[in-house]
Amino acid sequence: MRFRWSKKLVVGLVVIIAIAGAPDAFAGEAMRSLGYSLQQGLNAAQIACLYSLLAVAYALIHGVTGRIILSFGDVAMFAAFYICYMALLALLTGWSVALALSFVFLVGAVGTAALGDSLQRGIFSPLIKAPSQAIMIASIGVSIVLQEAMRLQSGGREQWLPPFAAAPIVEGNFDGFSVRISLMQAVTFLLAAGLLTALGIILKMSRAGRYWRACTQNRALAQLCGINVERVTRLTALASAFFAAASGWILAVSYGGVSFYMGLVLGLKALFASIIGGFGTIGGAVAGGIALAALETGWTALFPINYRDVAVFLIIILLLVLKPEGLLGVAVRRDSEI
Repeated sequence: MRFRWSKKLVVGLVVIIAIAGAPDAFAGEAMRSLGYSLQQGLNAAQIACLYSLLAVAYALIHGVTGRIILSFGDVAMFAAFYICYMALLALLTGWSVALALSFVFLVGAVGTAALGDSLQRGIFSPLIKAPSQAIMIASIGVSIVLQEAMRLQSGGREQWLPPFAAAPIVEGNFDGFSVRISLMQAVTFLLAAGLLTALGIILKMSRAGRYWRACTQNRALAQLCGINVERVTRLTALASAFFAAASGWILAVSYGGVSFYMGLVLGLKALFASIIGGFGTIGGAVAGGIALAALETGWTALFPINYRDVAVFLIIILLLVLKPEGLLGVAVRRDSEI
C-alpha cells in the first residue's frame, strides 16, 4: 500500500510539473534536434564535474567519521574566491593564461587543504564522538564564519573573472544546430576524470586506501587492529578539502562568477548528490553528481528556469522517499553503528 501511494504521488507531481512547464517546453524546433541534445549533454557533463568533485568531498569525510559536515560548499566558495584573486593578480602581472590557471589551482588547492586540516583538527575531530547533531551544528557555524569573512573581504560584491579558453576546439553541425566543445570544457572534463580516477586507484591499491576502507567499515575495530584512525581522518580531511578546492577552481574559471552566499546552495546540492547516490561511497557520489547535473540541465533545456531548483529538489525528495538508501543501496549509519 505504501508503494502504491508513493507511485501515485510521483505520477501526480510529474503531471503538475509537466503542466507548469508546458508553455515553454519544446518551444523551438532546435530543442527537438540531435545537436541540441548533444550540446545539453555536454553542458550537463561540465556541471557534473563540479557536483561530483564536491560530492566526493562529502563522501570521503563521511566515510571515516560517519558524520554529516555541511561546510564543504562554503569551503569550495572560499577556494573559488581565493582562486579568483590569485588569477587576477597573476594575469595582471603578465603571466600567460595557462600558467596562471595552473598556478592558481595549485595554490588554491594547497591553501584550501590547509584550511580543511585546520578545521578538522580544531573543530571536527573533538566532536566525532559526540552525537551527530553537535558536529553538524559546528559545521553550520564554520559556514557562517566563512561566508561572513568573504563578505567583509569582498565588500559584499560578487567577484568576476574574464572567460578563459572559451573558443571552441571541436565544432560540428547536427540537424542544423551547432555543437561546440571549448578548451575550458575539455580541461574541466580531463581534470575531473583524472582526479576521480587517481582517487579510485589510491583507495583500491594503496595502503592509505585500505586504511580508509577499514575505517569506513568500522572505525572502532580499525583502531583495535592498529590503524591510526586520527591520522587517517586528517588525511581524509585534506583530501576532501582538495576536492572541494578543485570544484571551486572549476566554478571560478569556467563560470567566472563567485559570490559569498553561493556556498550554501552549492553545498546542499552536492550533499544531496552524495546522498541520492549512496552516502559514504565514492561511486555513489559520482553517480549522484551526474544524476543531479542531468536533472538540472534537462529541466533548464525543456522547462522554465525559474522553477528549476524547486523541481530538482522536489525530485530529490521523491527519490529519497522511494529509495532512502540511495541509488547504490547504501544507508546512512546511525550514531550507535559508528
